[in-house]
Amino acid sequence: MKKQELLESIKGGLIVSCQARKQDPIYMPGIVVKMAESAIWGGAVGLRINTPEDIQAVRKITDIPIIGLWKIDDGKSPVFITPNMNAVREVIQAGADIVAVDATNRLNATGEKAYTIIELIKKEFPDITVLADIRNADEAKLAWNCGADLVAPTLYRFNEQPKSIDSPDFEMLAEIIHVSKEYGPVLMEGKINTPEEAIQSLYLGAHAVVVGSAITRPHITTLRFTSKINKYEKKMPLRY
Repeated sequence: MKKQELLESIKGGLIVSCQARKQDPIYMPGIVVKMAESAIWGGAVGLRINTPEDIQAVRKITDIPIIGLWKIDDGKSPVFITPNMNAVREVIQAGADIVAVDATNRLNATGEKAYTIIELIKKEFPDITVLADIRNADEAKLAWNCGADLVAPTLYRFNEQPKSIDSPDFEMLAEIIHVSKEYGPVLMEGKINTPEEAIQSLYLGAHAVVVGSAITRPHITTLRFTSKINKYEKKMPLRY
């Protein structure tokens, strides 16, 4: 699928992030494929999948667009979403249509700014579509200037003093869309919990909406409820 055709195919739709960690209570072999099948049944226009293994497994069951990534936490850097070119190559080889990378201005494990990986990808894989996971409008500009094809405020809660770590920041989304008008589309990703919030994102100008935990991870949805019911005695973790 050519890039423009790919972007048109997801426009105005729901992309479901299907991910499960081995320490999650719902984890079992094949669970991500079942999540993907459920998302497709429900009308998702795309999927966001973590790890080459799961990307490859999901690719076997569908032709709809896959945003592929590989979360690697080596303890050397806060940059963990597809943080190096070896990870990029494996994600592409596994069958991803779009590669998601950390494109913040944080330093990666080699001491480089995370967003510089976009230029490396474009040099080695000029036809691949790159999604820049960012924190704010300033990082959106950096990502666009490096050649990103899409941006998303996936990492907004890793800002200093974020408004929330479990609710969407629509004001930030609007700012990112404003600075991106001359460059390309913006996906809304970041703790969308209801259909109404997804519709609000599209109203503000998001190209498509990515939803993960609210659909695929019932233990996190449960914690979101109990955290509020119990007056925030147990808060949502920053990474989950």
